[in-house]
Amino acid sequence: MINKSEVLIFSLSFLIGIIFTILFLGLSNIGLQNTEWFTSYDLKSDLLAFKFFVNDNWRFPIGSNPNYGEISNSIVFSGAVPIFSFISKILNPILPDNFHFFSIWIILCFSLQFLFSYKIIYYLTKNNIYSLFAGVFFLISPILIYRLNFHLSLGAHWLILAGIFLDIDKNQKNILFKKIFLILFSSLIHFYFTIILIFMNIFFSFFNYKLKFTYNFFKENFLILLFLTFTMYFVGYFHIPATDALGFGYGYYKTNFLSFIDPMPSADSNDWSIILPDIYNFGGEKEGFAYLGFGIITLIFYIIIKNIKNLINIQVNYKYFTLCLFLFLLALSNNISFGSFSLVSIDLPNVFYAPLSILRASGRLIWPVYYIILIFAIYKLYKLEQKNRYLLIIIFLFIQVFDFSNSLNKNFLKEKKVRDIKLNDPIWKFVSENYINVSTTKISNRTQSFKVISDFLIDNNFKSTNYFRLGRYNREFASEYRSKFIEKLMLKKVDSNKAFIIENKDHLRHIKFLFKDTNHGFFNRNGLWIFLPKQRKLMSEFDLSKFNSIKPRLVKNENIQIGENSKNGILGLGWSHPNYGRSIGNSGVWSEGYFSSLVFRTKDTKINSINVFLKQVFTHKKEDLKIKILINNKNYKEISLDSNSKKIILNDIKNYLINGNNVITFNILNPSTPLSKLVSIDGRLLGILVREIVFN
Repeated sequence: MINKSEVLIFSLSFLIGIIFTILFLGLSNIGLQNTEWFTSYDLKSDLLAFKFFVNDNWRFPIGSNPNYGEISNSIVFSGAVPIFSFISKILNPILPDNFHFFSIWIILCFSLQFLFSYKIIYYLTKNNIYSLFAGVFFLISPILIYRLNFHLSLGAHWLILAGIFLDIDKNQKNILFKKIFLILFSSLIHFYFTIILIFMNIFFSFFNYKLKFTYNFFKENFLILLFLTFTMYFVGYFHIPATDALGFGYGYYKTNFLSFIDPMPSADSNDWSIILPDIYNFGGEKEGFAYLGFGIITLIFYIIIKNIKNLINIQVNYKYFTLCLFLFLLALSNNISFGSFSLVSIDLPNVFYAPLSILRASGRLIWPVYYIILIFAIYKLYKLEQKNRYLLIIIFLFIQVFDFSNSLNKNFLKEKKVRDIKLNDPIWKFVSENYINVSTTKISNRTQSFKVISDFLIDNNFKSTNYFRLGRYNREFASEYRSKFIEKLMLKKVDSNKAFIIENKDHLRHIKFLFKDTNHGFFNRNGLWIFLPKQRKLMSEFDLSKFNSIKPRLVKNENIQIGENSKNGILGLGWSHPNYGRSIGNSGVWSEGYFSSLVFRTKDTKINSINVFLKQVFTHKKEDLKIKILINNKNYKEISLDSNSKKIILNDIKNYLINGNNVITFNILNPSTPLSKLVSIDGRLLGILVREIVFN
């Protein structure tokens, strides 16, 4: 039975959650239909994933969300807090238009963060007042507030605190049921918390069963795994292949050895300290941001100084120490850095890299370590000081707030930045009223136009879109989708119910070539090219002028270095980035799918041959790569390339080229994926990696 003190702390926690949320969002943004404060890529993508999911029919798995991205995916691979998305979908018939739950979610995150931190400290100290002060340290935690600014589902740090509380308070009833429920529930919020809680429970149960792999140890963890697997299957975690659960990032999205004293996640982030200077860290180490705050740092030094004589006799809780050491090492990854210095860099074999890629952003595993340090420091102060504990906890809290003052002011006292709606041209209203879908021709998890178009998608009710940003998705399905889309464009087939955004210069040149003499319309508005089927009559003089100015590159006898989206390039449709496996930033482009094109102009110049220089040819097993080459829709020749081929030679082509616009099409007959060869998790259908083209 719940007593009065528990009711009081629950009520206080909820009130604190409401106050902090109002301060965090601003009173004008607190409504359940207001979307103006969704400004970052991640917030927008989560809102869109939620919107398309809620307005879709129920499917199985119940998290299926194909209208967002038009690829096989699930709501669990977004940051849209799946459990709340499911509830919203059930209630959708009675909810108002453009409803969202994210304001409620933030209230819960602040409320439960305070509640569980209070309960942990109270269990250890049995002191209400001290526990209330202690709870504030957790409420203003930089790692919590930093996440709530752009990763709302990752603001559920209270799950970690709840896991710690379940371990320390062994007098609870039905504790195994609560552990199972917590881990299952975490999978309906964000899988990173599930991973963290599983690691925590394995360590806790191993130590609780006296360092023995007993029957009860295996029973407990087997039951958790069994129920978790069923839950994950039911909500859609296995809706994509297991290999697509892997992702690039382990060894990059990590923590730094000095993260606990580094007040800035990255160079362009808020500075969380007015006392300590920024410590240089590497780009991906913002995922391992873990600044403790000068108040906690001085508290730890105070504890050390008070125990200087008996430092060697301090009792160590080996359960929490080994857990922290294990998680800290995983968070550091195989590339350990100390500030700006790289200490260790180990090239992991694929057999290790593959399972570690499930973690991807391993830096997030620093969060339990962070909170265990806070709990240890606050509890140790209570044990050390009998008379002055209240005064000291207030002093260290004051130092903490003072150190955070600039960042707290930006996050809680200043008006929340709202998104700037720029799409006010009448053409956008026409699109919203006459098309059921807005799509991009450059289908990717990170399109450049997403930031602008996402606002348009949020404010209107389209049935589907191929714009998407997801943590995980079926890469091979996406590559097949891109390939079929490009093939349809090359065959001059477009869906008249869709409006298309052409953000890629390579695509624009070839699409103009394909559709310039049709009744389809091209509109240059807000820095974007909009392609509207059957709407040429709506083109203004400005649109026509801009459209006519688009011309392929005029080539002569020259060497051209190949890169994506070049202002004056010769690529057309069907090319993809050069990144491969764990490499980033390589030059050149991969052909992706079954058709890739080159588009260029000639004028009074006789081109007798073209040499296409290759960095790599991707072949499946021992098969040669077979390519059919067409020049201006005329069959030129078929070739076979092996993995050692370095050049494609096109000789005697002067009778195939015309004086004007030309298109060379590489019809890759048997592209394959690195995934199929088990050399990478890359699911793209690859053929040739082109680095240079020489016209003679």
